[in-house]
Amino acid sequence: MDYHSRILTEEGYEIRLIFGKGGGLEYKSLEEYEVSLLSPENPRVQKVQKKILEKHKETEEFKKLKEEIKQELRKLFSGLNSCIVHNIPSMPFNFAATAAINELADEMKTRFIFWLHDTILVREEWQDYIGKFPLTLLHHKNQRITFVTPTSFRARQFASLKSPYKIPRMNVIPNGVSVEEYLKIDEITKQLMRRLGLSFNDFIVVAPVRVLPRKNIELALHVVHELIHLSGKRRKIKLLVTGPPGSDSESVAYERQLRKDIKMRRLQDSVIFCHEVISFKRKFSNNKIIKWSVADVYNIADLVFIPSKEEGFGLPVIEAGAARKPIFCSRIPPFQELIREDIEGHMFDLNNPPEDIAFRIYRLMLGSTVDNNFDKVMEKYDWRSIVLKKVIPLL
Repeated sequence: MDYHSRILTEEGYEIRLIFGKGGGLEYKSLEEYEVSLLSPENPRVQKVQKKILEKHKETEEFKKLKEEIKQELRKLFSGLNSCIVHNIPSMPFNFAATAAINELADEMKTRFIFWLHDTILVREEWQDYIGKFPLTLLHHKNQRITFVTPTSFRARQFASLKSPYKIPRMNVIPNGVSVEEYLKIDEITKQLMRRLGLSFNDFIVVAPVRVLPRKNIELALHVVHELIHLSGKRRKIKLLVTGPPGSDSESVAYERQLRKDIKMRRLQDSVIFCHEVISFKRKFSNNKIIKWSVADVYNIADLVFIPSKEEGFGLPVIEAGAARKPIFCSRIPPFQELIREDIEGHMFDLNNPPEDIAFRIYRLMLGSTVDNNFDKVMEKYDWRSIVLKKVIPLL
């Protein structure tokens, strides 16, 4: 949304950015509007969510909340030619907002674009809810709604659903990167290396994932353990995990188990969880760097390792291509789709022995790196190219 907003305003569009929590973009011709009742973290929203998921029917509190959201959004949508809605039509975070937007899409002349990165309707834990309220609110359709998703894999998933959830035709528009952010190591990036205790003699493996069970970080630990034995004293191996941990009980338990595994394998000096010093973009306070960007982490990487069991798109694959870094990733559909489209990478099956994966990486350490990815990313996944060629024609 940040890149879409910036590039569209640079192209002369007037943008209204509407959100439940966040903001802080300062682009010309962009106005921000915070609607607190859109936020899944709003206590009132959380209370209503809990009740309707228990009762499987509309409550009076739900109806009231929906109407309040609807009236506030109606004012903000007034006069808009197009409205892009991200994920609310297909995810379970705020069903009152979903209902409000569905009704506005039916009632207003504004053209709606439902940009669906994911859907809970393909997740096993939600299967018993399908056909029951509030999941009946998801994937709302009318002739003025255009659907967008980031991969052909996701589009096939939406098309495979049973009616009324089935979306047979979707525009596929990938996520992207701002390529210029990935081109050089400057003094601030070197400061990050010093902060993390890294040197250019280290072989730095970056896992650009959140600390969640589906990200399969335990495999990365096993592979790094094997890689340390293969490389001996030749080079120190460092694994950087960039994303933050999840806050739910399953994710907390997962992080605790990972730390036990690290201790058991004696990887305390080799594995660095660096989410506390990493943000999407660099952040400064009193002219001093307080958080480094994701691009800074890629700049210092020797290899990008993505062992995920599940992903919605696979943005790290093209981020690694933009940073001209070799990629090792699991053979799952979103990654396969990107690799097939000429992003060069090394793939492994999730049941491959970690020893085999580590040996392939070790051979790469002794060989050359891949530069072809950069040209492919510039051509297909640079944000400006995506917005000009894919997004603007929808508007």
